[in-house]
Amino acid sequence: MVFDIETGRIRLTASGDDAFIVRKGKKIKIPSVESGAEKKNSKLEEGDTVISGSKTIINIEVSYNKGKENPIDDWKSRASKDVGMGPNSELSVSGFEEWDKTDKDKKRHHGELIKNIELKKGFFYVSYSNTDDALITPVALVKFMGNGGSGGSFDVYENILYSNAVTEKGVEYTNISTKKSFIAKSSVPTEIIVTQDAIYKKGMLRMDDIFSPLSSIGIMDTLKGVALKSVPEMDAGKMAEQYKNMLNTMDQVAGGFEMFGQMSPDDLERMMKMGEAHGAKITPEARKQMKELPEAMKAMGNAGYMGKMKEAMAMGKGFMEGLGGEGLERLAKMQTKGMAKMKQAREQMGQISVGEGKTASVETILESPRKYKPLNEDAKKVA
Repeated sequence: MVFDIETGRIRLTASGDDAFIVRKGKKIKIPSVESGAEKKNSKLEEGDTVISGSKTIINIEVSYNKGKENPIDDWKSRASKDVGMGPNSELSVSGFEEWDKTDKDKKRHHGELIKNIELKKGFFYVSYSNTDDALITPVALVKFMGNGGSGGSFDVYENILYSNAVTEKGVEYTNISTKKSFIAKSSVPTEIIVTQDAIYKKGMLRMDDIFSPLSSIGIMDTLKGVALKSVPEMDAGKMAEQYKNMLNTMDQVAGGFEMFGQMSPDDLERMMKMGEAHGAKITPEARKQMKELPEAMKAMGNAGYMGKMKEAMAMGKGFMEGLGGEGLERLAKMQTKGMAKMKQAREQMGQISVGEGKTASVETILESPRKYKPLNEDAKKVA
């Protein structure tokens, strides 16, 4: 049996009914997480364009180990690219890489990544971590410097890039037309604007309202929170019952580990025949995997996996038994209340100031035409 280890993943999710992949002239609908059908999403492919229409938000998450086929056990080897697309936005993806390698210890490392993400138009929240790949826009290449994660908001609007991606590590903007670059490096919010022929900078007190610190937090939370929209309402009673049932499940799983580890190939063959006699359908692949179970369990034991799994299960069971029935019920009530408060807080964060004591939702603001201040004395040309 081969140990299946995913070392790179691309995840595509959408909230709203107007999310599509455009591939070779054809539109492929991306199901909304609210529909519960997100697992049926089409896989992104080389050269795809992703578009979000009205009242629709899309997330693209790329995460991979730089070692890929030979993973490096170090957090710095994990790279990620996350993009949250606002309504009426468009981007394209290219530079796909895939790998699938099984080593002598029967560890299969497989995965995929996207090298190039190009923002075509619209509003985005982007975060890159531990990668030298540049974010591509129509007027600028944007490179996040340093090993840590960094990101910010980007608006490709009327052939101009407006953004507030500034960190202490530095973000390098290179104008595609002039080839001139500017490194935005600051511990305070700053707006960077790139036109066809120049790069401009606005300080925190002069930046456009949509990039203010409070607005940026609300926008980030909205554009990056698609997955949470699929979380159903939590019932404290049902959750407490599930916790209580988990104790029996843990015992059954632990017993299964012990049983399979001690069974011979003949024992497994007899067990499969008994299952088939009772109507079970066992495919040739499943039969092959069952016969390899004892060897796999032994390998897991030698690698220390079994010990760690048993230790984790014992700790979890001890914790739950220590709480007791009433304690588990209190835990479930506390978690459901916490989730409700978190959703309420998210809704409040999604309302941002539009001046004169008025607020509006992030979705409403991003659906509306933006009103950027002219590039006059408020903006300093830096490249």
